[in-house]
Amino acid sequence: MDGYLLAFAVLGLAAFAQTVAGFGFALIAVPLLSAVGPARTAVVAVTLVSLALTAVTTAAERRQVSWPVTLRLCVPAVLGMPLGLVALARLPDALLGAVIAVVVCGSSLAVWRGWRLRPTAGRIGAIGFLSGVLLTSTGTNGPPLVACLQALRLDPRGFRATSAAALTLSGAVGVAGFLAAGQISAGAWALSGTGLAACAVGGLLGNLVFRRIDAAGFRRIVLSALLVSALVAVAGAALG
Repeated sequence: MDGYLLAFAVLGLAAFAQTVAGFGFALIAVPLLSAVGPARTAVVAVTLVSLALTAVTTAAERRQVSWPVTLRLCVPAVLGMPLGLVALARLPDALLGAVIAVVVCGSSLAVWRGWRLRPTAGRIGAIGFLSGVLLTSTGTNGPPLVACLQALRLDPRGFRATSAAALTLSGAVGVAGFLAAGQISAGAWALSGTGLAACAVGGLLGNLVFRRIDAAGFRRIVLSALLVSALVAVAGAALG
């Protein structure tokens, strides 16, 4: 029971961050849940819960979504997912944790420095491919998407909506991949059930906060969430 209470707290906090900033669910949940249980179970369960959370945001904010950008990210992401599934099945947990740390730290630096991305098909496609690999290997496909969307200078609502749409489409395909590869265990289903209840609480609080912040405040939240996620990922890699 204590384990599920801890999972509820972690997933509720992750849902709050995701709802406010448009990302951060897996970056917070995967490292913390991996510290108290199997990493693969955490990756799969977090992906299942994240899909439900981002689908709700996408439906609510569908008019704010930049669908051309979303599709340019998601199509190559699908091509990268088989590589991620192979990595999930074969790489040791410690190495997966190190990959998470490197990706989060790199993305944090890119957003902090105000990295600008010319919206060419090739560059956006490369980021989409990388996000697909990361989704099915570590569950943390958010960082490259965040860095890309921040560089494209979308407004806060457009950023959150487009991020949610990209995570929803790629997450749906990723879950299908987990099913096909037999990676969804009974433990992952149970953990995802706890996560759905936690998301209802964290998501409600996140929406209340989101309505009360301006563009400058939104950027500070994005940067702060990325930096905290980087610290969590580095600590997880070091302890692993």
